[in-house]
Amino acid sequence: MKRNKWIILCLAGCLALALSACASQNGSDNSSDSSDGNSAAGSSQQEQETLVEYTVEGLGTFQLPEGFTMDSGEITEPLPTRYATFQKDDYYIQANRFGTDAYEMAGVALPTDLEDYSTRSGVQNSVPEGTVFDYDAYGNYAAQFTQEDGQLCYYILLQGEESFGGIYLTAPEEQFDQETVASWLSGSQLE
Repeated sequence: MKRNKWIILCLAGCLALALSACASQNGSDNSSDSSDGNSAAGSSQQEQETLVEYTVEGLGTFQLPEGFTMDSGEITEPLPTRYATFQKDDYYIQANRFGTDAYEMAGVALPTDLEDYSTRSGVQNSVPEGTVFDYDAYGNYAAQFTQEDGQLCYYILLQGEESFGGIYLTAPEEQFDQETVASWLSGSQLE
């Protein structure tokens, strides 16, 4: 559990630094500019799982297979953010949301769209150098990469009404299937 809280705080800190960096970069102008999966048998098994809706007040809704445990909360420092973590087997998922209050505290405007959000230093600092975000077959604006610990990660960015955030899914290489996780995460929405 300590690892999960550390990851949440680390990502929140990166995003806070990004918002602050954008403020200092822009001055008075508040605008700013792998693996394809594993065996078909593993994919078929996961696709047959029933998806259920997990709702987190102040954050959003997430469509995931049954059986995930969920923890949620709010961080107020350095910037206010809502988060939730989901765990099942070796899958770990973290979702977060930054609203207008966080951007106002940082002194920067909301990003104009997901492409703009992906260029912010908070997002860029949470992915390996050279990581490229693009739309997948399910409409997720996502990037896939391998973490230092060898876990595979699928990171999608989300835009809500006057909010931005993301979902960070990690799993061991032998369990990870990009098609399956992209399908799961495509039903998620921020408030």
